[in-house]
Amino acid sequence: MDHRARSLHWERGFAAWLERASDAVRGPLAVSFELESARAWDRRGSDGPLEPVLEALESVDAGEDVDLVIGLVAAPTSFSGAQHELGFARVLGRHCVLRGLGGELPVEARQRLEVAVLLHEWAHTLGAPHVRDGRGWMSPKYDAGQTGFDARTLGLLAAGLRHLPGARVELEPQKAWARELRAAVETMVGPAWEGPERDFLLEWTERVRTSSVVLGPEGTPRSLTPLERQRLAEVIALDKAGRPELAAELLEPLAVRHPRDERVQLLACYLAVHLTPGLDATRERCERAIERFPREPSLRMNVALLHLHAGRIDEARASLVAARQNLEARAEVEPAQWADLAGLFLRAHCVTWAEQTAARAPGLAASAAVLEQAARLRRQVALPAVSEVAPAREAVLVRAVSDVEALLHAGSSGPARERITELAQAFPGSPSVTLLQCELHLLQGHLGSARKACEQVLAFREDAVQAHLLLGVLATNTRAHANARKHLERVIALEPSRTEAWHLLAREYRGTRQLKTLQVRYREQFARDLP
Repeated sequence: MDHRARSLHWERGFAAWLERASDAVRGPLAVSFELESARAWDRRGSDGPLEPVLEALESVDAGEDVDLVIGLVAAPTSFSGAQHELGFARVLGRHCVLRGLGGELPVEARQRLEVAVLLHEWAHTLGAPHVRDGRGWMSPKYDAGQTGFDARTLGLLAAGLRHLPGARVELEPQKAWARELRAAVETMVGPAWEGPERDFLLEWTERVRTSSVVLGPEGTPRSLTPLERQRLAEVIALDKAGRPELAAELLEPLAVRHPRDERVQLLACYLAVHLTPGLDATRERCERAIERFPREPSLRMNVALLHLHAGRIDEARASLVAARQNLEARAEVEPAQWADLAGLFLRAHCVTWAEQTAARAPGLAASAAVLEQAARLRRQVALPAVSEVAPAREAVLVRAVSDVEALLHAGSSGPARERITELAQAFPGSPSVTLLQCELHLLQGHLGSARKACEQVLAFREDAVQAHLLLGVLATNTRAHANARKHLERVIALEPSRTEAWHLLAREYRGTRQLKTLQVRYREQFARDLP
């Protein structure tokens, strides 16, 4: 906008500018510049460096339907002769910014300078580096005596013209261009060619040689086209609408074409985890994404989900710890991410880490649910609120309690006894292990030992619900009715969903007025009659 405000008939003037540039290169390179379209660019205040201006231009017009996007800004307040003060372009880019020139210059001098600046920046987009001998258009400093490109730069530009525009979007044409570009740059030796542009070109061509995807001008994979960005938005909308299968189908071509686009690969991993968690290909896809984007926590969390699905709890825990480190390294984190991580920690039996992580997202329903479930799990396995077990080993203990209880319920007292002995050595003094010993003694008919063990558990945690239930069973079997009722009532108060406690309590209250009250309570709790 600032250029338009200062330049009357700016479109007509720019078309003439392009024609003069065409006259300068039509002979040596058979190139003509044609104006495809001109649009207003609402930008003011371009007196400073031009690189931010170029970034703004790149953001408003990807330029995928033309060979070059040119942004015009106002003339500088003063000019030292440095080319970068009059124009700016990225080496191998598709955009350049040019300053208009003021009327204080004689017409012929201004027109000669305009041609030199335009061709200098255009040559950069084809890979031409600066030439520090001061005689040609690629000199870092403008001189009125400059009249063209040197022979080596002409060869380099000709190579680009042979392969572009296809080399920007197709792998094999880009590799062919990179080979010719490298051969040309390697001949550019000596003080006139030395500098960061030459080093960058050699590095870029080497990356292209070894790459399996098309690279952009910064040596990173090219960005999504506008049509591809629209497709990605459709994929996200489909997933939110509950159609993940179709979302994954539409995303797959993008995932193949853009293996290093972070957003595409994150979404591909997420959809695969939720649709096909049991496939090796899903795990491989997500692990490849982690290699490319190691600081992205959601990838680690998705891989943890895969491990949890397969029962690989140790691997899941390691992935979740890495995800937590990723989040902690970020300046800002969405509270929902902490809540999601807390839920996964709990699924991996990492109770303390789940509670600590949920506490970082206060006020969220998901965090409150994690804290409630963690408290319930602590009561269930008799894990103290402040455990002497290190959080990293806590999951091993909690999982072992679940495994041993499964053995006991299956009647496998021999293997269960061996596991309990191992746990007692690994976690000496743990009330969780004592709880297992209580259950084993009760199963074997050692009622005195069972009672003693469960009472020891309650000394550590009065709300250890499983210990109350076992003592209620033991008291029922020995006709210690008052004791049985006390412990079973405590089970119901702690965990109303434990139906076995209700049924045992109904037996204890049979023939008493309390049975009718219990039946009413049961109906209120479960919306059905007590059997």
